[in-house]
Amino acid sequence: MNRDPLTTDDSWESDAVWKLLDQAPAPKASARFVDDTLRAAKLAADVKPWWSRLLSPVPLAGMAGATAALVLTFVGPSQESTRTTVTVDSQQAVAIQDIAETETLIAAADQLDQFSDNELVSLIGF
Repeated sequence: MNRDPLTTDDSWESDAVWKLLDQAPAPKASARFVDDTLRAAKLAADVKPWWSRLLSPVPLAGMAGATAALVLTFVGPSQESTRTTVTVDSQQAVAIQDIAETETLIAAADQLDQFSDNELVSLIGF
């Protein structure tokens, strides 16, 4: 469909759509417009910037685990005859594990909508 280009700047104002819009009555705001708008703003989800979601506790724990797995992959088991054993049954290891689980649960409680039901059940430990 070929049309001749509009030659003057006033041609936009004489367009049929603009004439119809000029004839339309102005919309009136309802008495509850402000209340409805404020309620919608409060209910709207807060969109966090990408860097904030990246630096939240749950992705940081995932990145730390992935980094540890990569380090272990490249380092691998050593061929030395003397090996050191690390006991995870010590009181400090148990305390650190409890603190890590508590922090993960707190982060999950703060952002429930970002976790599926299966993920939440596995975090709780059922």
